[in-house]
Amino acid sequence: MGFLGRFGVRIARRSRWLAARLWLVAAVEIAWITRSHWRRLEPEERSRLLGLVRKSRFRPSRLSNSERREAAELLEKIDYAHLGGTIAATLLPFRPLGRFVEFALGRPARARRRAAAAES
Repeated sequence: MGFLGRFGVRIARRSRWLAARLWLVAAVEIAWITRSHWRRLEPEERSRLLGLVRKSRFRPSRLSNSERREAAELLEKIDYAHLGGTIAATLLPFRPLGRFVEFALGRPARARRRAAAAES
């Protein structure tokens, strides 16, 4: 095996090693981003939001109207929409998640419909 053959094998091994660890890198990046958004709240606000989440058990209908408004204000302060978009942008390059998003958006169905229309 010549130099390029050995070099290619070494690159393949390193890229497999790196690909296996990219999930860890993405998880750390998501944790870092989430922490920066979470720090936008004062400590009292953080504990109040956690209390509301515990009380609701992830169902807003279990909260009173005033508690829902309070939770919405705290989530707006965190800027949850930007947080979700940033997390999605971090995860989309990973093929299993990218395929899921493409499926959810209906791209495979559209591609099949276009192919069927082109054949007829």
